[in-house]
Amino acid sequence: MSTVSNGTYEKYGVSYKTITLTDGAYALTVTPEKGGMATSFTRNGEEYLWLRDKNFESTDRPRCGVPILFPSCGKPDGGVHLFDGTPYPMEVHGFADLLPWQVKTAADDVIELTLAPNGLTKFVYPFDFLLTMRYTLAGARAELALTVENTGAKPLPFSVGFHPYFGVSAVENVTFDIKAATCSDNAKGEQPAAPAQITLTKKPGSADSIRLMTGVESPMVFRDAVSGHTVTVDFGDGFGNGVLWQQDVESFVCMEPWNGWANSVNEPGKHEELAPGASKTYTWGITID
Repeated sequence: MSTVSNGTYEKYGVSYKTITLTDGAYALTVTPEKGGMATSFTRNGEEYLWLRDKNFESTDRPRCGVPILFPSCGKPDGGVHLFDGTPYPMEVHGFADLLPWQVKTAADDVIELTLAPNGLTKFVYPFDFLLTMRYTLAGARAELALTVENTGAKPLPFSVGFHPYFGVSAVENVTFDIKAATCSDNAKGEQPAAPAQITLTKKPGSADSIRLMTGVESPMVFRDAVSGHTVTVDFGDGFGNGVLWQQDVESFVCMEPWNGWANSVNEPGKHEELAPGASKTYTWGITID
């Protein structure tokens, strides 16, 4: 059974309160003020997540840890969502990872955080909602569950996803075990069938490489032949898309469960929509070995 403890992260002149669940050799740390995201997952003190130096401490979008994507995954066409014919600006991956979350529960068996609308969210997303992020830990597996509740009087359109950064020795040392219907480096247009072996290799002349997958089966797994790390991402029915991403200058691989694409909120039938008073929970897990 896990136990909970409070701590403080201090570096580069900033200080964040942290909450950690520990179960035997495994520890999962969450930083509520930093987008409510998980920022560490260790086995015997060995880190499996990845924090971008100086990015985590800044006010920039966190490209590290496990960012929560809401109300969109990726960046919509033209950088705007259209609601009732009015354009609303939206940054890549929404705003949930940019805002401090409130601590609802910090107990031995669970950490729960909440995010409600404020002036900033209403400016870019004119809806009422309540997000509840629930973290639990059972040995090698951390479970992450996001509940979206429509607290307003009109339908709530959105997509959700997660953007976990996993530390690796080098992308060349990583192999994936992923089954998907399609796999491409561009979400636009007809999507080609996924190969039997999905790979993520450095793209010549580009700063990063990406694989966009639909019809993804749970779980997605990668293995690092040098570090010996194996990471498994499992997910429920709320997710059907997957993303692999890396940057050539960094030592990480992102293996991400999504349920939308960059422009999904603008496209009828391609995003989630909750009726007033309704809620839905999206559950997935990370297992480290």
